[in-house]
Amino acid sequence: MMSIHQLSVIYQADHDRLLLRVRTRDERLFELWLTRRLMLRLWQPLQNTASAAALGVASKGSTILPEARDMMTQALRDQAKQSADFASPFDDQSAERPLGEHPMLVAAVDLKHDGQGLVGVSWRDAQGRDLSLNLTHDLLHNLLTLVEQALSQSEWGLIAPQGTPSAPAAEATGTPRVLN
Repeated sequence: MMSIHQLSVIYQADHDRLLLRVRTRDERLFELWLTRRLMLRLWQPLQNTASAAALGVASKGSTILPEARDMMTQALRDQAKQSADFASPFDDQSAERPLGEHPMLVAAVDLKHDGQGLVGVSWRDAQGRDLSLNLTHDLLHNLLTLVEQALSQSEWGLIAPQGTPSAPAAEATGTPRVLN
């Protein structure tokens, strides 16, 4: 099983794509291109899956009222952010690249929630190569934070542009954020 050490998502304006990078503890680097078309279809299901995973863990043996779900999801996302390291730079040096030297262009994504807090995300390209990740609800929420930052830079209209009053100061500087 792959043990994730770092995640990074940045907007590459020259390609008009998001670059998702995953570095494992055993020094492997996986790079994926995420297009606007893909993100238009993936963004809401990814958020819904993250919410369902987090609420499933938080509500074991209890019921959460529908009007409290959004508030509970936001609290769990904030909690996940507090335990993450977004300040350390992403290390892309001297790593094995199992998918090749160039990022894999993602054509399809499968999301599977196991009901126990783990979410399986499988990224596939048109040639059949794939990268499967099993993410805890905390890691998935932190990935969403990175994707959200990159989407705000992309100006694709999926979320509010960066630099709005709700955007943290660190994001407004344009410095890439990394999850270790």
